[in-house]
Amino acid sequence: MKRIKYLIIALISIVGFSFTTTTAFAKTSLSSVEHDVNHASASEPLVFSHRGSPYNDPDHSFKGYDQAIKDGGQYIEQDVWLSKDNVLYVSHDNNLKDSTGKNINISDSTADQLSKVKLRNGESLHKLSDVFDKYKKKTHYIIETKKSAGDNTDTEKALVKELNKYQMNKNVIMQDSSIPGIKEFHSNKAQKSIPILWLMDSITQRQYLEKIKNAPKYITFVSIPLEQLTPKIIKTAHKNGFKVNTWIINTYNDNYNALNTYKVDSLFTNNTKETLKLIGRWK
Repeated sequence: MKRIKYLIIALISIVGFSFTTTTAFAKTSLSSVEHDVNHASASEPLVFSHRGSPYNDPDHSFKGYDQAIKDGGQYIEQDVWLSKDNVLYVSHDNNLKDSTGKNINISDSTADQLSKVKLRNGESLHKLSDVFDKYKKKTHYIIETKKSAGDNTDTEKALVKELNKYQMNKNVIMQDSSIPGIKEFHSNKAQKSIPILWLMDSITQRQYLEKIKNAPKYITFVSIPLEQLTPKIIKTAHKNGFKVNTWIINTYNDNYNALNTYKVDSLFTNNTKETLKLIGRWK
């Protein structure tokens, strides 16, 4: 009788361990970017953690990225700028006054100068390489190339080199507001299959519709600010083979409008945990 009792306990322990292990793996495993993008839709919207987790932590800080990943995010966003000596730094703005308290521009500073700059939480201002070194392929990245000089494509060229160096071409979505920048990025053989998100900027619905109809067909997502979205823009985007992205999601109403009213395919959120919870509730 005792032997049977011990066998039952052992079996329960094994089953319990197996369940725990499987559950933990399910929480931490990543599907491929290709899979996620192909399945991005109103029923399976793709969620991008905007600047990490800015409702709690400094933009583009490791602490903010850690929180976004802990909250269930699988895509952390980077805005990248080129330093004076062609190093990619992660910051929403070229000027660092808001994030560091220092009134200096990334584009006017060298890597040596920027290495002394701290974010408001004490972390260093991070290079894109620092982010790749820390998170490797344990998460996915959605990277925006930023620059002050119009159609200059130096930032896109630098990003191509960094992605190749770190072998991150299958772990990234590229975003850009510049069509010349998008064309430069896509022209490289190793980047041909990387999904591209076009950050659109127009005033009227008519302007958006015209741009969508003339957009390069290799673009994956067209991105429109939430307050400018209309059903016709979404219908036209889908008709022309594009998925729809919107930004920035801050409130319950933002989530409701993006997910239930407009039924977008992907979105940028400032609160990954809340958005994922609401997606689960509204499925």
